[in-house]
Amino acid sequence: MDIPIIFWLFIFLGGMASGFIDSIAGGGGLISLPVLLAVGFPPHLAIGTNKLQSVFGSGMAALRYTGKKLVVWQKIWPGVLTSLFASVLGAWTLTRIEAAALEMALPFILLALWCYVAFKKNLGNQRGQARMRDGLFYPAAGSLFGFYDGFLGPGTGSFWTISQVSLIGMDLKQATAASKPPNFASNIGSLIFFLIAGKAVLAAGLTMAAGQLIGSWLGSYLVIQHQPRFIRPFFLAVVAAIVIKLMGENFGLF
Repeated sequence: MDIPIIFWLFIFLGGMASGFIDSIAGGGGLISLPVLLAVGFPPHLAIGTNKLQSVFGSGMAALRYTGKKLVVWQKIWPGVLTSLFASVLGAWTLTRIEAAALEMALPFILLALWCYVAFKKNLGNQRGQARMRDGLFYPAAGSLFGFYDGFLGPGTGSFWTISQVSLIGMDLKQATAASKPPNFASNIGSLIFFLIAGKAVLAAGLTMAAGQLIGSWLGSYLVIQHQPRFIRPFFLAVVAAIVIKLMGENFGLF
């Protein structure tokens, strides 16, 4: 069966847009998952294929930010390690129980996060005071956010970014950079599970991954070149879009 070139071009461009947004503010799945569903992928294959392509984007961003010394690995490695293992557990749990209750609650949690950032005008513009020790925060956050990413996923990068701003005292630029390695790890962990379960389409995932690499490089370049306040409008726009999408899906608004 011949697949038209427009199919490959569409998912490639979808991957590029997803990588660009995700490297700046997280939430790239808001673009990539609907792209896969739009071209006819059933949900169970779309989720696994989406994880495959997102590994490349988050990996590229993690490498770029590490190369520019925006990631302090001595601090974050416990979060990376726990994210990896917790995401496998989350993906496994997804196959065993219904996620309906969390899906219904998620848009309200993200809306509260959006309000918190929107009304604290200077949040993340510069380094703040740490409220939790790194040695406690990263294992706990990695376990929680890693499990969530494997289990459900939307907004994982946003949760990482704002928790590091609020609890570790990072600015938005540092927090965005530091969120990518653990996000990459949780993508890897859940992807392994989906590949073993046969729930990822390699050709489509790798085509999107090529776009992800380009988009992620461009997005991370902009973050590196600009001040932390540059990230804020992107972050608010992405979280608002996720909230609207989830509200629409959960409550039949559109």
